[in-house]
Amino acid sequence: MKFDRFSRREFLAMGAGAAGASLVTKNILLDPEPAWAFQGPVSPSDRVRFGMIGVGMQGSGLLASSIELPGVECVAAADLYDGRHTLA
Repeated sequence: MKFDRFSRREFLAMGAGAAGASLVTKNILLDPEPAWAFQGPVSPSDRVRFGMIGVGMQGSGLLASSIELPGVECVAAADLYDGRHTLA
């Protein structure tokens, strides 16, 4: 079985191409306010309702950041420990 290997020159050319492509698309992908984001009021049928199981350290941070989004509502939370459940 023959393995095709890249030469150093080909490897560097491919790496430079990938780095250049990532720099070009940086403004498109990492734009802080995308053009498609809608900031108006959300109708009740367009709301995202979710529930969480396990509201620990990561879950409470995720819950806090997700309920700040417009049209997102946490309808249920469950945890083994009562302290974390009441925190949610």
